[in-house]
Amino acid sequence: MSIPVGLNGFGRIGKCTFLQLLEEDIFDIKCVNTSLSLDSIERYINRDSNHGRRNYKVDIFENNFIKINKHFIKVVNERELGKVEWDHFGVIYLIETTGVYLTEEELSKHNSRYVILSSPPKDDMKIFCFGVNHKNYKKQKILSVASCTTNCLAPFLQIANKIATIESGSFITVHAATSSQTTTDSAHDKKRTNRSIFNNIIPHTTGASKCIEKLIPVLENKIVGTSVRVPVSIVSMIDLNLTFETKVKLEDFFHFLDKTKMSEVIEINTQNCVSSDFITTTTPTIVDKQNCYQIDDKSLKFTLWYDNEWSYCSQLIRTIKYIYSRSSTKNLFPGYI
Repeated sequence: MSIPVGLNGFGRIGKCTFLQLLEEDIFDIKCVNTSLSLDSIERYINRDSNHGRRNYKVDIFENNFIKINKHFIKVVNERELGKVEWDHFGVIYLIETTGVYLTEEELSKHNSRYVILSSPPKDDMKIFCFGVNHKNYKKQKILSVASCTTNCLAPFLQIANKIATIESGSFITVHAATSSQTTTDSAHDKKRTNRSIFNNIIPHTTGASKCIEKLIPVLENKIVGTSVRVPVSIVSMIDLNLTFETKVKLEDFFHFLDKTKMSEVIEINTQNCVSSDFITTTTPTIVDKQNCYQIDDKSLKFTLWYDNEWSYCSQLIRTIKYIYSRSSTKNLFPGYI
């Protein structure tokens, strides 16, 4: 029994997802849509500036097939939506990572039974975040797993609101650079992202606040946030201020948080780490206990770390496992139901 998946797009999120799928025995990668040549794939997956080196051997076969470990993968190069016959190659769960197609109408053109979008949608598509609302899944065929920032923030907010009801909250995401930044200033006068990421802290927007409202409706109009991009290539941090309706002590908060059985999703760190220490971690929400403070009787400040590539892809994969568990007669992930 295996879970047949495909990848539309092979950039940062596509690559990190692909590398994790290679290490999961239960998955069978059937097809990848990428502009890379077959000869380039081995080098591409084995060398990564953020996540280090690997030693996968890529065997090339006729008709654009490659073999990596047990995976026999069709490689296609198709930019037009709907032209890839995913179902023909055995794909049931298609992971859409291009960042181009962001509505249910567009994604419905994919020839695949399920489509999982690795971005916040631009319409009212259902959003799921593992560890927050994944158990509300009702066999939707097309869904979003929100953003990396949302996957860090939402699990923590949900638990925090159970410990003591949140009155309001604000956050700023200190976010690693992404492909939307340029290495040197570019000729564009309407966006700050045209400025060199080497030389600047760049104010930026985040859609996490709106995603939080969809994932945790009781927090509607309670959480507001913004973002800055900084000159690091990986790992981001959220500075979060929460005010509660009742008095709460930081030590009591951590006592209840420590009892929460969500080790895959939330981790408490006490080791005085810095951002590079969290590269290639799979936990989407790492609470930096040494950098959390009592503001007043009802307000606390928290620092949350996340690998904005790797842990997000881990969350995406957990979501697919859950969807599979709900649709299969044989539950291979009993802890997920």
